[in-house]
Amino acid sequence: MKTFFLHLFLLVVSAIQAQEIKPIPSIDAALKKYDFVQGQVFDKKDTIIYYLKNYQKKPTKLVVYIQGTDPNPIFTYSLNKGEYSLSRWFGDDYKLLDSTYTYAIIPKPALAGIFDRSKLAVPKEYHEKNYLEYRIRQIDLSIKDIIKRHLAKPEKIIVYGHSEGATIAAPLALKNKSITHLGFWSGNVLNNFYEFSLFNRIESLTGKQSDSLAHQNIMEIIYWYSSVIKKPNLTDTDQMGYTNKRWSSFEKAPIEYLLKLDIPIYAYFATEDESTPIETAYLIPIQFMQNRKNNLTFNVCIGCNHSYEKEINSKKIKLWPKVFEEFIHWTDVEK
Repeated sequence: MKTFFLHLFLLVVSAIQAQEIKPIPSIDAALKKYDFVQGQVFDKKDTIIYYLKNYQKKPTKLVVYIQGTDPNPIFTYSLNKGEYSLSRWFGDDYKLLDSTYTYAIIPKPALAGIFDRSKLAVPKEYHEKNYLEYRIRQIDLSIKDIIKRHLAKPEKIIVYGHSEGATIAAPLALKNKSITHLGFWSGNVLNNFYEFSLFNRIESLTGKQSDSLAHQNIMEIIYWYSSVIKKPNLTDTDQMGYTNKRWSSFEKAPIEYLLKLDIPIYAYFATEDESTPIETAYLIPIQFMQNRKNNLTFNVCIGCNHSYEKEINSKKIKLWPKVFEEFIHWTDVEK
């Protein structure tokens, strides 16, 4: 009898535990929650994934967003008190578009799918493929596939990138001739290593560090740059978590790509940016005038940080949605 009750108790406990254990969310669950669909392109031995805002009727306009520097996935899940919750690592911009638009985002290498937020780790494949040429090919092929499969009589193909995404968007627009409008948001204008050096010099001028320490740091940056160009294809990560292959692929100053473009460009920067020095941003309108080019719109968010947040009365105000709406309106005007 005791054995019977013991077995019965174990069965009840097992049943309760089974009820408590929820299935791990799939990528399909994330796509359904946020109303996106997944597309894929086969390129030689590679499979490129993109995520596209779902639509009822084929749209005529496409907006493509290119993420910044960090190796973040697009979708994650987390477990709290036996319940799973889903998250996305991109903003609400797609919600601000009408039904004539769809919106696409292309995951970084090896970061397609859905990830456990508590166990996020950067895959080795990410480091092997995270360089400019690969990222351009990913997005270029995705745009071509979306145009072919998902758009009806395309009117506008808008690409905007933020931070590193901007420095990918500029050369991408040279490669993909379907792109009609470019958003270059808070990307470095000159070589990364020069801008790192500039930040050190600014800190010495503002009294945040000594002049001698700034010079020492700059000489170390120059030495770092020299080590990169000696082994430009190295895929081991450095102290910043990136590879020589990544750094060397972004060696060319983005302003050189921008100056070669004839499509309308919307350049946007922030005065309190901690990642991109506002001082170099003003080179863009100067260089465009110097080269007698008139396809540039240049705006600056006064008092804003890298994410276009501004502190007003001790409260951070998010201005990104307003910037995006102004950008989309601008694409209606600039043709």
